[in-house]
Amino acid sequence: MSDWRFNHLRDSAESVHGRELPAERAIWRASINQSAMVLGSKQDFAVVNHQACQTDQVSVVRRRSGGGAVFLEADQHLWIDFVITSDDDLWKDDVGQAMWWVGDLWADALAACEIADRDQLRVHRGGLEREKISDLICFAGVGPGEVTLHGKKLVGISQRRTREMARFQCVVHRQWSAEAYRKYLLLDKVGDHSAGSFGARDGKLSKIDVAESSGLNQIAQALVELATAL
Repeated sequence: MSDWRFNHLRDSAESVHGRELPAERAIWRASINQSAMVLGSKQDFAVVNHQACQTDQVSVVRRRSGGGAVFLEADQHLWIDFVITSDDDLWKDDVGQAMWWVGDLWADALAACEIADRDQLRVHRGGLEREKISDLICFAGVGPGEVTLHGKKLVGISQRRTREMARFQCVVHRQWSAEAYRKYLLLDKVGDHSAGSFGARDGKLSKIDVAESSGLNQIAQALVELATAL
């Protein structure tokens, strides 16, 4: 199997999400130059507080994969994309199982960087575990391949795939803020079918427990090094 190609993009979140990556085995790190509220492919821009985003220079972006919104604060997260082709040994036709190796790689890298012991880092191998608010906010649920620490979601993963390739977009937060979601999303404008009443949504938002991590550059380096064995 061919070696991984490593690339480091420094651009806006919109540019990175919109960029068509080549169908080759590659690791792409993205460093964004402006904080962004990233919506899932099926989310309505009407859920965004555009005035607050404009005032604070937070860009509003839609990604092509599904799921809820993710707030990416510049310099407060690690964003890594993995790309494999359909003839790669890592490829799985099952969409859920396709993400397991990504979670295992993250867990190994986090353990190597002494973020936690390896047996404390759980790679989710079940189906999507969600609440109503998960439709609104990505880190409120846990999907296949995602990594948790003591029950808290640490690594978020989304997947885009075609017949030729799969792209796994991954995020770890150095800092996660429930207040940012209150400020930049209009929780009172979200229909009841998505996340319950306003009071319920706000209460559940307060209870979202996300694991945070330091040493993001070291984690990125560990991912690249460990990937060479795959």
